[in-house]
Amino acid sequence: MSQSVDDFFTQLQQSREKVPKKVTSKINEIARKAIEEMSKAAGKFLHEDLDDDKHTEEQVKAIIELFPESLSQEDEKGRLPIQRALYLKKGRSSVTFVPLLAKEGCRLGVGGEETRGGLLSVMPSDDNNTIQWLSGCCFMGEKGPASDEYDRKRAQVLEKLRDLNLLKKADIEEYGLVHNALHPKSQRRFDFFTSWDPAALEGRDSQWMKPIHRAIRSDREEKEEKFEMVLKAGMEYFPERLGFLFCKKDGISACKKAFDEIGVDKAMKIIRTCIPPSDDHPILHHAIRHAPDLENDIAQYYPDAVFLRDTNNHTLSQVEFYMNLRRGKRTFKNNSCFFIKATDAQVNTMHPETGLYPFMLAAVGNKSDLAAVYYLLSRNPKLVGHGENKDSDGAGSSRKRQREDID
Repeated sequence: MSQSVDDFFTQLQQSREKVPKKVTSKINEIARKAIEEMSKAAGKFLHEDLDDDKHTEEQVKAIIELFPESLSQEDEKGRLPIQRALYLKKGRSSVTFVPLLAKEGCRLGVGGEETRGGLLSVMPSDDNNTIQWLSGCCFMGEKGPASDEYDRKRAQVLEKLRDLNLLKKADIEEYGLVHNALHPKSQRRFDFFTSWDPAALEGRDSQWMKPIHRAIRSDREEKEEKFEMVLKAGMEYFPERLGFLFCKKDGISACKKAFDEIGVDKAMKIIRTCIPPSDDHPILHHAIRHAPDLENDIAQYYPDAVFLRDTNNHTLSQVEFYMNLRRGKRTFKNNSCFFIKATDAQVNTMHPETGLYPFMLAAVGNKSDLAAVYYLLSRNPKLVGHGENKDSDGAGSSRKRQREDID
């Protein structure tokens, strides 16, 4: 009857000093080879057989403790176990083990220094690292329960990595994670990143294109869904900016680009979903300020917005009056009725964004219209001197910034 392995190793330890050195040396050589083969088998298990539904963290920890080198073993494509865990393997998933593999990988130096246990190791197939793949990889099949589960698991993994301090807020900007997750099949991951770092939607001082422009400039069929994803998130965190609907790239607003890419009707259906008319957002005020060429298109879908006031308590006609003055597109010589029909509220109210009265707006810059300045002052001469002390409270410093925004 053959001896069990456990009994053999127990007896081997007890008899080691009695066995001749030549035999001991041979046994050690065989043992080393056996350990190498077992380590390879453990690595292969981590690559090919690890299963979220069948195995536990305790079991995986035990494997790593016995064979730490298995965590650094690469497959035939040069991928580490932590990277292979991102893929479905014949319907099996092992992605939930990524936080454990990363934590143990940090302890064992997997992937080298400063790679967070392989999370920052570059995938052999492209220039993206493990975190970027985790953030952006999508289920290959149709959108449905399987796709939702795929996204849900990866969002949970990202949360665990954050809890372990293995995923940092700065990674969102550095690796463009909001852009990576900008896909209908990555909705939970997109929500995770934008809730953690809403400023990523704004894209100020970022190396990346603003997400709303990225969405509508996509060549893929999902651009309508992507546009809605970004606009909805933008409205959740930046309603005062209307979700960056009117932010510009290369002089073109996101709204205008959406009209051009997916059509006015489809774009406005999405916009009305994200910015319901019943919520009384002064969308026409924004349009006049940032995209006056779109005012008529938008007004068709938001007719009641004509009667709203903005956060400065200005009516639409006041905003339109100010913006025409700022842009210098109306002159008293060619558009005298524009000035003559101006209401007292329009003439006598300071524009809060610039700290300037209308007669001042008509006077500034290279578009100064002395006839318009004279007429506006004749309507209320007392305005002279009203703005002289504004520089002391910071209004003057804002004027230069605001003038630079004039189209």
